Amino acid sequence: MKTKPTVGRYEILDELGQGAMIKTIRFSDEFEDDRISDVKDRFFKEAELAGKLSHPSIISIYDVGEDYELTYMAMELLNGKDLEHYCQKDTLLPLSKVLRIVSETAAALDYAHQQGVIHRDIKPANIMVLENGDIKVTDFGIAKAVSSSQTRTGIILGTPNYMSPEQINGRKIDGRSDIFSLGIVFFQLLTGELPFKGKTLTELFYQITQAKHPSPKEINPKVIRPCEQLIDRALAKDPADRFQNAGSKTEPISTCSRNEG
Repeated sequence: MKTKPTVGRYEILDELGQGAMIKTIRFSDEFEDDRISDVKDRFFKEAELAGKLSHPSIISIYDVGEDYELTYMAMELLNGKDLEHYCQKDTLLPLSKVLRIVSETAAALDYAHQQGVIHRDIKPANIMVLENGDIKVTDFGIAKAVSSSQTRTGIILGTPNYMSPEQINGRKIDGRSDIFSLGIVFFQLLTGELPFKGKTLTELFYQITQAKHPSPKEINPKVIRPCEQLIDRALAKDPADRFQNAGSKTEPISTCSRNEG
């Protein structure tokens, strides 16, 4: 009988997917019957930050360990779809659902920031809508402690289309960088398009750092003015001009809800 490969005490069942920084695999725990996911992390110490977070809209981390030279993180297995499915023009969600997703994601990020953790890779693929409608922020794979100086200046981490200007420029970042990235996701959920585009990384990075984003209402006439204003502030080039914390998005989102329709 062929023996299945293992990592620590976990038996590998199959690969679920792979991102820029991590690989997600379905595992069987020899000590528990529950199926969980394992994440190979590039930064072991900073990966442990995610395990300290306990919030209903943040994926749960069960274990972090090492097996020889492999570092792994065992986490909650989620059933649902990530937001990439809902960022296409033919699958856009109603405004009420979009606002709920953005509100719950902002609340999760606000909590993480209060715990001293910056996500650094907020994008549709890292926000899931579960089968029961709950929202989960996933993949704290390149999360960074607010006070950490371990990442060197000039090192770019994240997904290019969703990076903040300060990420691109290699400057020190804080929670306002995640707010910028969430603003891009919000724009996509409303329009089915990215606010910043480029045929090359150089062109894309110029757009993000220097160019004004298009009006979402010009792309989707159904977008209401309060939502435009929320996006404008979230996508400000200067972090000082953005919402200063993710929790401060709550009232503008409520305003959007009241003006819906």
